[in-house]
Amino acid sequence: MAEPNGPARPLGPIARARAAAGELWLSAWYAFYAKNVFGAAARAAGMVLTGRFGELKKRMKARRTNTRALADYARPAAVERTGPPLHLAGNVHGHGGYDHLVLKTLVGLTDAGVHLFRDARSFMNPKFVPAEYAPSERMYDWKGPRLAVIPPILLHRYKPNARTAAWTMWETNQLPRGSAKYLNRCGMLMIPSQWGVDSFRDNGVTVPMEVVPLGYDPAVFAPREAGPVMCTFGTAGALDEGGLRKNVQRVIDLFLKAFPANFDVRLKVKITPSSPMVNTWGDKRIEVVNTGLPPAALAEWYKSLTCYVNASYGEGFGLHLLEAMGCGVPLISTRFSAVGEMFDSQIGYEVSYKLIEAKNAIYSGQWGDPNDDELIARMRDVYADRATAERLGRAAALRAPEFSWAESIRKLIASLTKHGYLPGSA
Repeated sequence: MAEPNGPARPLGPIARARAAAGELWLSAWYAFYAKNVFGAAARAAGMVLTGRFGELKKRMKARRTNTRALADYARPAAVERTGPPLHLAGNVHGHGGYDHLVLKTLVGLTDAGVHLFRDARSFMNPKFVPAEYAPSERMYDWKGPRLAVIPPILLHRYKPNARTAAWTMWETNQLPRGSAKYLNRCGMLMIPSQWGVDSFRDNGVTVPMEVVPLGYDPAVFAPREAGPVMCTFGTAGALDEGGLRKNVQRVIDLFLKAFPANFDVRLKVKITPSSPMVNTWGDKRIEVVNTGLPPAALAEWYKSLTCYVNASYGEGFGLHLLEAMGCGVPLISTRFSAVGEMFDSQIGYEVSYKLIEAKNAIYSGQWGDPNDDELIARMRDVYADRATAERLGRAAALRAPEFSWAESIRKLIASLTKHGYLPGSA
């Protein structure tokens, strides 16, 4: 009888050919996925046709186990990662939006000891990724765990399967057409709010879901000592895609209606560099910033405000609102969508809304239309009673730490562990 733990028998020619064919198929599929089809497939096919099975196996093994960080990141040689592996799908092009969430995920999970690998379709700009947090490189075989930090409308690009968990959100009560199919191919979803979970369920999503809110950095977005001398309102948003949702121009127009001739009031508007320029109607009381601000500069921008005005139709979470709260700035906002799970009249000025049809290039379904008369009235309330605004801002600063990035990453890890994407020791 052969020893059960004896040396493995060498593979015969047929078995070796089958193994090589499997490696070739995986290499071709991965090359197609990474959009590097012809070169990789041709090299692998050449090895098979010339019988160089051993060389193919060696190269495939190297691609699967290579833990070298991208040279462009200049990750320090002293940085070694031995924790549980997890591929990360998501882009970091700059500050804000999903890019910010992907970066915080990369940093938080790496600090927690998880060994992150870059998904082949993900772009992570070294300008915004600290070198010590550069992800490793390894070919994905669709069998290991993967985390996709992707909006539902783009998830299909990453070919999700049961080993893919997605951290995602949407801003209306109707998901993009066809996205539920790809969400249901995932093994598990993490949504920043219970409102979001309920909306996804109503749209036919059946896979397990966990509520994992986003967060902010309390050390950066810390409470200010005092508000500005002059009453100053602020609003912000990216207007390049679905820009109607943020209603930044609407805030400008309502500000002018609220204060047609008051010289001692200001409005600050923050938009992304790629956004179309808003119209200030030549009013010198309105200041527009359309450059990317790093976190510290953004925190100073918030602290220069008396009150933050949110006229958005809907939010998947509302990072601008949370960051303003952390700085001790009260909000004027509706409670529609995920916003209602961190904001109420105890920390700001609540505005009513009505459900209307969402109609633009990206969104459909319904979202919350803020009441214009109430937005104007609440801005006038802030202007007339700065002491109440300061009191509400202090209350907002006390609530904000419930949504820190540390707490978000803790819940993220707990959810990934619960559903088998990370071992219990991660």
